[in-house]
Amino acid sequence: MQSDLPTKEMLPDILLWSSLFIGGYFLIYFLADLIIDTLVDISESFSISPIVLGLLILGIDLEESIVSLTAAFEGLPYLALGNLIGNTVIAIGIAFGLPALYLKAEIDKLPRFYYIELVGAGTIVLVSMVLTSHLFLFGFLSISLFIAHLVYTLRIQREFKSTNLRRKQVEKDTEKEQEKDRGVKKKTRLQTVAKLLIALILLSVGAEVLVVSAEELVILTGLNESFFGLVIMAAVTNVEEFWLIVKSIRKDRADLGVSAQVGKIIWNITLIFGICSILLFQFTFEMIMLLSSIIFIISLTVLAVNLFQNRLSKTTGIGYLILLLIFLVLNSLFII
Repeated sequence: MQSDLPTKEMLPDILLWSSLFIGGYFLIYFLADLIIDTLVDISESFSISPIVLGLLILGIDLEESIVSLTAAFEGLPYLALGNLIGNTVIAIGIAFGLPALYLKAEIDKLPRFYYIELVGAGTIVLVSMVLTSHLFLFGFLSISLFIAHLVYTLRIQREFKSTNLRRKQVEKDTEKEQEKDRGVKKKTRLQTVAKLLIALILLSVGAEVLVVSAEELVILTGLNESFFGLVIMAAVTNVEEFWLIVKSIRKDRADLGVSAQVGKIIWNITLIFGICSILLFQFTFEMIMLLSSIIFIISLTVLAVNLFQNRLSKTTGIGYLILLLIFLVLNSLFII
């Protein structure tokens, strides 16, 4: 009987994939700084609210969207919807729970609308796991909530730009000096946008390297597949979110990091959940989906309350991680 333990012949491959894994991790680590700095420059150059940048630019989660939408097209409801529910619980635990253990931060409050939206969207998901034959209806409700999210966020941007224009009018220099600087500003803006695009592309490359190398290491080392799926991949796919939160707090720009993570959660549980639900139309009730969605709504509610109190603390971090642990143990039991 052959052993699942790695052999000497596998050692070069293990070293190669380990090096790529570490390289991908550090690429994400260093890019988080560049992205935060570049977004601050864009906010100032284009008069775009940092909250809007986080919610509508960093808040787009293409990786999870593709997984869930592909599964929905193929008629796999538990993968399509389970991925969105599970990733939300895991993302809250890793992106908010871990930094809170060693970073204390005062966070500027997001408008109350977003906290209500988080809990409202979570409630729609929870009820849909019970009334599974009406899934398409909950899909329409979720998409309607996302449309309201867009309208409200664009309103924030209009107010921010209006306030900024009034401020600049008061502080403006002479017309001659403005004319002199106009060409320089235009060039700087283009450079800033190009820098952000390159950083985001490199970030996605780093994330992909991290995921692929983790998969290869699991195969080579013979780790348990369920452990890999629930623990390793959960940690790996949320590394960029973790570092964006950490770096934004350290740079005193927590508004960017927090709004980006909130934006990703809203994107997934409103727009992508809505589209998947309409495509699937209905599905058969499963207890694990209901239990997972209960942990999911509790996590969202705790997050909304903590952010409304505009602080992260060790206590809240422990709370998020306990919810994550319960989620992982629960799903491990159902897999077994």
